[in-house]
Amino acid sequence: MKKSRFTDRTKWKIIIVLMVGMVVVALFLQAGILMYVNSKNLDKTSQMLLDQSISIIEKNQKNEIDLIRSMKEDYVIRARAVSYILESRLEAENDTEELQKIASLMSIDEIYLFDATGKIYSGTKPEYYGYSFDSGEQMEYFKPMLENKGLTMCQDITPNTSEGRSMMYAITWNSTGDKMIQVGIEPVRLLAEIKQNDVSTVVSNMPMYQGMNLYVADLDTHEILGATDENTIGKKLEAIGMPRAYLGGTKMVSGIVKIHGEKYNCVFEPLGEYLVGVTFAVSADNESNLIAILMVALYLCIACAILLYLVSRVLKANREKKEQYGILASMAEIYYRMYLVNLEQDSVIAYSDQTEEQETGKIYRNADQRMHEIMAETVIEAYQEQADQFVDLHTVAERMKGKKIISGEFVGKDFGWFRASFVTIRADINEKPVKAIFTIQSIENEKKKEEMLIETSNTDELTGCLNRRAYEKDIRGLRPSTEFVYVSMDVNGLKIVNDSLGHAAGDELLRGASYCIRKSFDDYGKVYRIGGDEFVAILFINSQWMQEIRHEFVETVESWKGERIDSMTISYGIVSSREKEWESVHEIAHAADIRMYEKKAMYYSRNGVDRRGQPAAYIALCKLYPKVLKINLNKDSYRILSWEPPKTEDGAPTSLSSWLEHLSAADRIVPEDKDEYLAKTDLDAIRRRFDETKAAQTITYHCEQDGKARTVTIEIVPTDEYTPENRTGFLYIKEHEKET
Repeated sequence: MKKSRFTDRTKWKIIIVLMVGMVVVALFLQAGILMYVNSKNLDKTSQMLLDQSISIIEKNQKNEIDLIRSMKEDYVIRARAVSYILESRLEAENDTEELQKIASLMSIDEIYLFDATGKIYSGTKPEYYGYSFDSGEQMEYFKPMLENKGLTMCQDITPNTSEGRSMMYAITWNSTGDKMIQVGIEPVRLLAEIKQNDVSTVVSNMPMYQGMNLYVADLDTHEILGATDENTIGKKLEAIGMPRAYLGGTKMVSGIVKIHGEKYNCVFEPLGEYLVGVTFAVSADNESNLIAILMVALYLCIACAILLYLVSRVLKANREKKEQYGILASMAEIYYRMYLVNLEQDSVIAYSDQTEEQETGKIYRNADQRMHEIMAETVIEAYQEQADQFVDLHTVAERMKGKKIISGEFVGKDFGWFRASFVTIRADINEKPVKAIFTIQSIENEKKKEEMLIETSNTDELTGCLNRRAYEKDIRGLRPSTEFVYVSMDVNGLKIVNDSLGHAAGDELLRGASYCIRKSFDDYGKVYRIGGDEFVAILFINSQWMQEIRHEFVETVESWKGERIDSMTISYGIVSSREKEWESVHEIAHAADIRMYEKKAMYYSRNGVDRRGQPAAYIALCKLYPKVLKINLNKDSYRILSWEPPKTEDGAPTSLSSWLEHLSAADRIVPEDKDEYLAKTDLDAIRRRFDETKAAQTITYHCEQDGKARTVTIEIVPTDEYTPENRTGFLYIKEHEKET
């Protein structure tokens, strides 16, 4: 044992000595390479930084000039824009608040109006009224405006006369030449740019390497105007140790000098009125070399540590594997069942099993068969086929290719909804799993919450009926071949109740209607509120049974009484899917709507309510009258709302009068009725009648065609919006009698 330990120590000593020797040799090589490379690159780096600094200074100077020119043009345009605004809004000229609004709109600080003598008579600041071009040096700048009315001027940044604020003012004559408009703007952007472009600011913002300094000095006096070392600003280059030989020439000079007793590599070059120079401390170069060597040493040490770490990892592999199994075991506690599936070895290991069998730790060799047995024990019969497809291990690798997890939801025998999942633990080079975790987790509570959310989203809050979203979804899944009854319902008089008794009464009426409808129909199908006062019931019963339910529905509605409303009526239309061969459910719904609208029209007729000129009544009348037109008596025009228009040899009539004239010929009106028809359909006569009484006009005539006699009624009704300027109405036509 002692001999073994001694041998191990010797080996470790040899390894350490070899590693230290390799590190030392590598460090010496690194030091030599760094010194050679740095000596070659130092001049290039200094020259590059010098050129960059010169370029930035030149560019900033140009940008400042361009910015001033651009802002002057912009401010003159704003002055002209204010002039145009004031010419279009004369009332604003002497209104300080309006001028302030215009200034805010145009992003201007001040607006002043000068008369032809150069005196302020209006503006955003009344305290300056009376100032003139003679009121100070700043305002005197604009005196040339008095001599040339075609002139526009913009002043450089100047402290204004009264406050001393740094402002730029632009001025222009208005189009009539009787006043001048001046705008004042504090050029924040330009002031910031000027400050930014200041030599000391530019230099202080220049990025520099450690040990490197940038100097910008006056070419003649050698005074330092800007430097990365702020302590030297204001001093002369000679005062910091720069030899005069480097400062007097007109060309770039470079070399090694001592500044404050320390060696520096330096490069200086004249630029216009400036002398720009870059210095780099030799000690900083040495320091950077030392840092680089230390970094290499650190990397080599880390590499050695990594090698030792890898060895230690190999030794700890078995222990970590046991720890991983322990973690999996702890995870298994949150699952109803959990298994490790090894597709390569065709085995299944039970990690967690909360069933009575308690299979934890058991290993099964026929993995596919065991997975099917697990699902057979867990899911109800209705989901068995779907579950077998999900756990099929012959296809799971392909289904999980490139995926971390796949899941399926099923209903269990003992605990309701659950989620079964395969989770990839290890995959092959084709990204197909070779090991996976299979889990079964109860999601019954999640499903209950989901069902509650779905029910809430599909329910009308006021009435408790299903809403239009649920209706549209159910209609899409319904087929006309299914036996059902479609009931279209509309609450009568809701608008009258809302207008006369308030919306609280209207809500009570809707809740009462919902109560009666659901009480009568809920046991046989579904009830929906699809609009304000519109309800639909889809009942899965036959027509004979519907007759009995209808009587109960009518009695329930008639017996209802609310706190604010004494009674209510509901118009309804009933259509069975067995009445005929329907093309779609929407055709059945349309037929039920027609029958409902017919009853609604009869309800209004029985109660003496004339609704023909109103939008809701128009819908009902469209169902009773097969031919409906919207007419305009002023424009002699019409628009077909229902019915194919009559054709002439040249197509449909283009005007209302020609259409009515053509109708008399097309219908072959009998001679004794034709004169009366033409008289009553004369547009001037209709206009006079509507202007005087605004009462509907009825025209009845007889016609003969193909040996058959028939009676036709035309009703012409003005709209509610009818005025002499807006002579609009509806024209309804119906054949209400036929004789052989």
